[in-house]
Amino acid sequence: MNTELSDSSAGSTDIPRPVIRRSQLPPGPPEAPVVGQLFRLMRNPIGLMREGATYGDMVTLATRPALLYLVTHPDLVETLLVTYHQKVRRPRTSEALRYLLGNGMLTADDPLHLRQRRLIQPQFHRRRIESYAETMVEYALRHEQRWQKLPSGTRVDMTLEMHDLMRRVVTRTLFGLDLPEEARRLGEAFEQSNAYMRMRGFQGPVLRGLLHSLPLPATRQFHRDRAYLDGVVYGLIDERRKSKDEGDDLLSMMLGLRYEDEDGNDAGAMSDRQVRDEAITMFAAGQGTSTMALAWTWYLLATHPQVEERFHREVDEALDGRPPTPADLQNLPLTDQIVTESMRLYPPVYTTAQTAAEPFELGGWHVPAGALLTAPQIVVHRDARWFEEPDAFRPERWTPEFRKALHRYAYFPYGGGPRLCIGDRFSEMAVRLIMASFGQRWRARPDPTHNVELMPFLTLKARGGLPLFLERRN
Repeated sequence: MNTELSDSSAGSTDIPRPVIRRSQLPPGPPEAPVVGQLFRLMRNPIGLMREGATYGDMVTLATRPALLYLVTHPDLVETLLVTYHQKVRRPRTSEALRYLLGNGMLTADDPLHLRQRRLIQPQFHRRRIESYAETMVEYALRHEQRWQKLPSGTRVDMTLEMHDLMRRVVTRTLFGLDLPEEARRLGEAFEQSNAYMRMRGFQGPVLRGLLHSLPLPATRQFHRDRAYLDGVVYGLIDERRKSKDEGDDLLSMMLGLRYEDEDGNDAGAMSDRQVRDEAITMFAAGQGTSTMALAWTWYLLATHPQVEERFHREVDEALDGRPPTPADLQNLPLTDQIVTESMRLYPPVYTTAQTAAEPFELGGWHVPAGALLTAPQIVVHRDARWFEEPDAFRPERWTPEFRKALHRYAYFPYGGGPRLCIGDRFSEMAVRLIMASFGQRWRARPDPTHNVELMPFLTLKARGGLPLFLERRN
């Protein structure tokens, strides 16, 4: 088949359309006429990526609606995310996120992304992150107080439970707000906006722009939610700029940062709009990744009682009933292994996508400018070449020797290269401390009537949630 491929929706508007013959592309799964993989990408992208991986390490996953490559070998993933980071940009599919997130670090291209990263990254040092540990554990204990009022054996959706918890943690550490109702309203506004962006993300840029400009019910609701989020954030920005008090939250930290020019001179502070975009982005990333890491860890422990028993024994012996601190993490090696294995099997960020900003070679194949490339964690993490029994939950595999021998990009739950998640340390500590806190007094049992079906978008969720039965430990 020598059909020429051209896609107007791939990459930014200043990137030329990829034009390449099918015979010049890597092998890949069969496609439907005209629509290509459009409906499979909408219905079951993970299933399509898993099938695509059987064709090789560099695969043509789709030619319609966009020219899309699948990259699954750790060497190629590292080349794409690290070596070629200046040759790629954020994919156009992420443009729907800009409706809410603006030009925060998640959606911005270089040089803005690089400038923001250099300015903010140093503030995420170990001591600052550890200073939030007490808040993480305190809110976990508050959440437990709500559980104490429930009869033992109550069925809960663990995704919703952990989302409510992390929403409050992030609202406090990011905005300095300790108001449950405010945290709830912020979370609801963001979740509704998230649903809107998911809907728009599957649409081409022309159709997406047209529908976004029309006064449709979903669009009007999105504008109301965004206006609420903007009102809260801009109100806090104005309040902090007028106040002489130095807050300990991340918003106050960003307001105090100053750019420097090439000569090291003060070049001013971030604009209110840029602070707003970074704050909303951190709110989205901070609660989303940690929420699903916690929920999937609960689910895996509930479905693997022998591992759960060892986990309970470890937290009992290490903590003896007291709240955990960052210093305790070194005495909780199994807890660390459990969370690491959970994020291998169910990485909250299930794939990392890029658009080729210029032509380059990858894996022996030509990649034209404008082509999309995706490196799916959920596929690479379950590759039998790197992980024995790749679909099995085996926390004990994560020995120091195994970690040392494993390729850096055979396990990359937080992405990699210059776009490595800036809040990775925050999330890692939060998930481990919160699981250790809950694990001293609670266990969960699976609901045998519920079939777990993956539902990917911004994060890897389960369709219908993750219902579990809560039980108090003796």
